Amino acid sequence: DLLVGQRRRRHPSEQVTVTDSVPYYEKHDFLTPPIGVRAARAAANIAEREAELDAKRDPATEEAFAARVDADEMIRQAEARLREQVQPAPLVDRPELPSWPVDVLPDWVADHVTDTAARLQVPVDLCAQLAVGALAAVAGGHATISAGHWRETLNLYLWCAMHSGAGKSPAEKAMIGPLRSWERDRQAARADEYTLDVARWKAAQKKAADDEKGYAVGSVGEEAFKSSVLAAAAPRPQPYRLTIDDTTPERLVQLLGAHQRLALISTEAGLLDSVAGAFSTGRQPNVDVYLKAWAGETIIRDRKGGDSGPEATVVDDALLTVVLTIQPTVVERYQTTAPELRGRGFFARFMPSIPRSLVGTRSYGDMTAPGPSADRYENELHAFADRLTGLLMAVPLHLDAEAAAEFFAWCDALEADLAPGRPLDVLHDAASKIRSSTLRLAGLLELADGRNGPTVGVEVMRRALRVGRYWVAHALAMEARTGVDEDEAHAVDAALDLLRWARRHPEKMETGFTPREVYAGLRRKLRSVEELIPAFEHLRDRGWLWFVTGDVDGIGDRGVPVRARLHATAFTLSEEDITLGRRTRTTTRTPYKREFSSSSSLYTREDPPPPEGVHVPVVVRVLGSEPPEAPEDVPAVDAAPAEIPDPFTLTDADLDAVDSEP
Repeated sequence: DLLVGQRRRRHPSEQVTVTDSVPYYEKHDFLTPPIGVRAARAAANIAEREAELDAKRDPATEEAFAARVDADEMIRQAEARLREQVQPAPLVDRPELPSWPVDVLPDWVADHVTDTAARLQVPVDLCAQLAVGALAAVAGGHATISAGHWRETLNLYLWCAMHSGAGKSPAEKAMIGPLRSWERDRQAARADEYTLDVARWKAAQKKAADDEKGYAVGSVGEEAFKSSVLAAAAPRPQPYRLTIDDTTPERLVQLLGAHQRLALISTEAGLLDSVAGAFSTGRQPNVDVYLKAWAGETIIRDRKGGDSGPEATVVDDALLTVVLTIQPTVVERYQTTAPELRGRGFFARFMPSIPRSLVGTRSYGDMTAPGPSADRYENELHAFADRLTGLLMAVPLHLDAEAAAEFFAWCDALEADLAPGRPLDVLHDAASKIRSSTLRLAGLLELADGRNGPTVGVEVMRRALRVGRYWVAHALAMEARTGVDEDEAHAVDAALDLLRWARRHPEKMETGFTPREVYAGLRRKLRSVEELIPAFEHLRDRGWLWFVTGDVDGIGDRGVPVRARLHATAFTLSEEDITLGRRTRTTTRTPYKREFSSSSSLYTREDPPPPEGVHVPVVVRVLGSEPPEAPEDVPAVDAAPAEIPDPFTLTDADLDAVDSEP
């Protein structure tokens, strides 16, 4: 009765007769209609509105609007194709660095450096730094060089910064392997003598112990006891060592005490991890051994010792050569997190090399076996080591008057550029070490040429100065990498995060993306979508990104549509190419011409020379200038000209076909 709105008396046996069927939800406002009723009402309203729109629709206006949309889409596609034709700039400004001047090295070294770089498809800088390190490892302690009252030893600290997988280990085996084989041969030649020396030392120790007991009871005289004790006081004989790899500063002092001169050669960052890593975590490791062994100073180490009493280690004229091939990020990290080492001149002692990696451009079918230059290099290096180790005293080299004048003129010019505001003012701590290392290299070149001096001429000095300028340029580039503005570094890191997100969503290459989509994918790293503004701005300014809708000012504003697209190469190039610049393809196949490139000495394929008697004019046109007039006196060539396609009609398949041609 309540449902139909009637209240009357009825007998229990009487049937109910409904006379008024008013739904309950229409009689009371606080009741909600069932969902089926609400859906039916919504469908009726939609149908009514569509009928009204159909009555007002104008076919001509709709066609015009569709044409406008098609035109806008064509403009956007044309803009995208135009932007794709422009190569974006690297995310980080990196100066064009010079290549290692390999021609300054002796022929037997230069040929092996060039052939190894071509064979292993690694930068020539890597092989050259390792070769110079091998020469310094052999010559250290066997010669000195002077310029007036300036005197230097011939050991060097070198490092070459390359990413993992760039070929550091194979190159190190090719350039340092002959040095280690010479060391093994020398150890084998002295194996019997070393065995006898150890046996004599053990016998002296046992005799001294026995004589000590006899002296205590009076059975051994004073002179016999004195001679046995002095014989036992000699240090334990050590096998011949020249190269070391993984060691601690404390153990290095002991090794230098036993051998006086050593070469630490490694393809890993163990040295920096043990020294710089300790500083970055608050510990204070012993770096004096590395600082003093660079200059040939005396090392004195006193320790409390054990039951035998205090221990003292004294190493006169300790010399150490260090050659490291490490990752660039390791040096950058420790130069910024261990300022104590920078202030003490630890990093300044290393002559840097930052070659462009060839990863992504190598062809494994081009790798060949070592050639005759490798055998010559090994034989000459062994002869070089035998000649210097056979000397009874160190060779005193000195610059002649002309060479000294040219060296000091270069030093004065370098000093002038160190003034505040000058180009090299950031190298104030490294400049003196670069000058010393350049002078040392002149002595190494003189000895490697097969001469024992004592005079070093101006031609040798000029060769060393070319390498000195190379070290200056690369040291300046490393300072630029570690001294990047904090805001710019943050923008670069944020841009790389955005690119990594886009690579995980390749469909965004065609459709584009919104800042909020990126924020949703990087929510763990970002607190708000506004933190993406530096990344979008940096990518836009460098040509990697453009806005299809809106602009950077609309990022974070509710209701403002913003959509952007990335350059197609952002999905294909490596992070190193995007950050530092794209590499060119190289090959080591039989070339038309052999030449040194700006980044390496690998062979590059060039076009064959024109026919004899044909002059091919080369015209350089400045961007934005009028095209030059065609030369009138160009002789004809009996060959059908190649068909030049219209660049505006090229497809992606056409571009891939062109890129695959030699």
